[in-house]
Amino acid sequence: MSNGLTESSWSMENLQVTDEIINSLAKILQVYSDYLSSHIHVLNKFISHMRRVSTLRFERTTLIKYVKKLRFFNDVLIEYDLTKSGAYNDNIGGLSEGIKPIGMYLEKILEILDLLNFYLTQSLQKEIISKTLNEDLTLTESSIVAINDTYNHFVKYTQWMIDSLGIKSDLLQLEVIKFALKCAEEDGTDMEETENIFLHQVMPVNNEGEYALLTDQWSSVLEGKLDILKNEYASLADKWHEKFGKAKN
Repeated sequence: MSNGLTESSWSMENLQVTDEIINSLAKILQVYSDYLSSHIHVLNKFISHMRRVSTLRFERTTLIKYVKKLRFFNDVLIEYDLTKSGAYNDNIGGLSEGIKPIGMYLEKILEILDLLNFYLTQSLQKEIISKTLNEDLTLTESSIVAINDTYNHFVKYTQWMIDSLGIKSDLLQLEVIKFALKCAEEDGTDMEETENIFLHQVMPVNNEGEYALLTDQWSSVLEGKLDILKNEYASLADKWHEKFGKAKN
């Protein structure tokens, strides 16, 4: 990460959208689309198996609602074309103004995933055991770890894409970040020593090239986390298949 702004005649507000940045952001949006697709895919399998358990009708309906929401978010990402956005073509307001609508949309996605992940990894697990008296449809511990770790890194990137440009707006905040900072302040946490990724400081970028480079590095990190998550989801699908046999999705 950058160590701060260089001494120059321009300020961060002067950063402009470049072709390199557009290409880097397009890669990131594709990673987010893959992230959503991985959720949609495994949830569809989960929902299919839940059909066989009559006591989980309400829970199944809830997951169907989440899938519809995620599919809508994903369709928007797939159809979104950065090269056709006026804010990027005309550099209206510079890079910061171009990033704001993307950041806001990604935050919307992450807030929904926060609710889904809580429901999927905690509330639903208890309901499944309570209503079925077995763990045939529960998640594995390793899959829960991967779900949370992957989510945390997507959250951190989204914070970085905004904060690294010095954008300050009450409308561009994630609840999990704000809550973590509040708790850290109350507990007197040493921000330099903590392992909590939400508390790691985001440094401003120096120029457009650095923003593009770090965005590409984040893409690689998120792809790595996503690969781990996909492997866990594949293992879950195999577990459910062994318990319930073939199911048409």
